[in-house]
Amino acid sequence: MKRIHKKVSAVLAAVVLFVSCDEQLEIAPIGFLSDENTFETVDNLQQGLNAAYTGMTSELNLQFDIMTDEVKPGADNGGQYINFYNFNLNAQSGESGAHWTSNYGMINSVNRVLQGSESIEVEAEDQAEFNNILGQLYALRAFGHFQLLTWFSTDYTDDGSLAVPYVDFVVTIEELPRNTVGEVVAGINADIAQARTFLSGTNGNIIMNQDALTAMEARMNLYLENFDVALTKAQELIDAYPLANRGEYEGIFADSDNTEVILKARRVAGNFPVGGYYYFTGSAGPFLEMSNGLYDALDPADIRYDVNFWEDSSDPENNSHLIGKYTGPGFLNDLKIFRVSEMYLIKAEAQARTNDLEGAGETIKEIRDARFGVDTPAPVYSSVNDALTGILDERRIELAFEGHRYLDIRRLRNVLNIGITRDARDCPTGNCDLPAADYRFNLPIPLAELNANENMVQNPGYGS
Repeated sequence: MKRIHKKVSAVLAAVVLFVSCDEQLEIAPIGFLSDENTFETVDNLQQGLNAAYTGMTSELNLQFDIMTDEVKPGADNGGQYINFYNFNLNAQSGESGAHWTSNYGMINSVNRVLQGSESIEVEAEDQAEFNNILGQLYALRAFGHFQLLTWFSTDYTDDGSLAVPYVDFVVTIEELPRNTVGEVVAGINADIAQARTFLSGTNGNIIMNQDALTAMEARMNLYLENFDVALTKAQELIDAYPLANRGEYEGIFADSDNTEVILKARRVAGNFPVGGYYYFTGSAGPFLEMSNGLYDALDPADIRYDVNFWEDSSDPENNSHLIGKYTGPGFLNDLKIFRVSEMYLIKAEAQARTNDLEGAGETIKEIRDARFGVDTPAPVYSSVNDALTGILDERRIELAFEGHRYLDIRRLRNVLNIGITRDARDCPTGNCDLPAADYRFNLPIPLAELNANENMVQNPGYGS
């Protein structure tokens, strides 16, 4: 693919990669690979790939659940995340800045390893491994740009609207303008196509694989409102993966079962414990809890009640609703990036948006049957908006605390005229609502990037 840009800002230029087994691979930050760190073997490439995976910080998506109606301040809250909970978001906010730096760090790592691959003479017995490494690198680059598109673009559905820089080359210290949505989508699609030509068909679910690419395409095309493509891609995975039964569903979030899991980020001792967003990991005291609004939406007969609500440690009569989805040892759990239940939800939404209301209801019924363990009635939708409202409610329950709620409201707010609306019981500070038209449904470009890059344009509402 032709390079979309030949310049990049200083903020995107520096990166240090950390590899497993106490090894460290440092990649030079000024656009070249020195003799000391030139890749010479396929093993070197694997080390570089491992390092690139460390930038796949999906935990960052979960932070934005805090800005929604999924959580409330917990019993032991001493100010943790309160500013963020109160919708305080600006160009200096660490929550949004981390998305930018983490994803561009991963992309920069990928580009350096890809450049290094060009100097390797591959033996015939190593060719398959070499190709699989390249496939994962292209997949990671597509995923990183999709993450950035998701969080920082101004309008998914307008090809000409501002998105983010698409960087498919080793950076130098210069200045880079934003690409359009259409240009970034073209870059993502090109990288996905390239990844497919190299990826092995036997990769497991803790590294980039062919099905993860299909899931990325399904989600991205739903966001872009390419509903026919979204439905087709979702159906491919529905045909390949079963929905978990009730016992398997609990096991998914206890990391003892992989039913439904298309791609997950493995987390081990020393990684950030995702439950640390909600609890003091030493004392297990909660500084964030499940909102009353979400708790009221859960049905005790639904296995998702048991998974999301830590009943043994909560006192619902006293308004205490502890979050149970990430209660592994030390609150450390693998992060599920793509699950097949999301594909059912994508299918249902695509059906609704193409006026197949009955089909959308039947698709939602399949999820509910699996979660309740009995035959449930199919919802009957009277209009497209009625269906979208019902599907959004189902997404809230199925994907709770997995980083989807903010994005779901963001992309449907103008269709359904909704914003973030919290239950009054969840608003001790009085900040209950974020209206549909609020500028904070687009993340700010970080101040550090703006200061380093004269060509960078801020998103509306955050100043120049």
